[in-house]
Amino acid sequence: MHRPRSSLAIALEDYKGPRPGIALTIAALFLVAAIVVGVVHVVMLGRAGNAIADGSSTIRTLNSYNAALEVWRQMAVDTGMVTPEEAQLRDSIAYALQRQFTTLQAEFEDTVDQGLVDEILADFTRSSDLRGGAEVGVRGREAIIVLKARQDSAIFQAATGWQRSQYMAALVIGLGVIAAGVMIIPMSWAYVRYKRRIPPGM
Repeated sequence: MHRPRSSLAIALEDYKGPRPGIALTIAALFLVAAIVVGVVHVVMLGRAGNAIADGSSTIRTLNSYNAALEVWRQMAVDTGMVTPEEAQLRDSIAYALQRQFTTLQAEFEDTVDQGLVDEILADFTRSSDLRGGAEVGVRGREAIIVLKARQDSAIFQAATGWQRSQYMAALVIGLGVIAAGVMIIPMSWAYVRYKRRIPPGM
């Protein structure tokens, strides 16, 4: 028994694109590629965003600690008469900074960063040996400058990764457009042309 053909089958008689089977295979391949690239894009975007957020937070923390470190250093280099209250304040600042830098050191995964924090922490021990003088806290100051520069570099690298992820997004869009252009758009256009030729009411 003859079955009436669907309007889409009739419309495809005027289809001028690649054979539907070939077009479907090509479109499927591009869609799979778009999905893979899209997943990579999301992963890269997430990593870059986390790295930028972590780096910015670390920079703010280092700036805060550096300000307190400078206060402690100015008090430590003072060789004049120091009141018991001033000595207590100086020692309390030193104790708080040692705890804060020790906690920060545990958060670093890079051994170079950990070594720089060791330099800062060592200043608190050296200060008692130097007994005042301009050399107190110098190594720690240099170490924290290098540490902040390394964090700035990490943020810059993360920003570069963020930019690369935007290229991946453009690639996803391009692959999707190609997949649509190979099959969906030509077939849809053939179907629209067929419908436009049908008289109203039929």
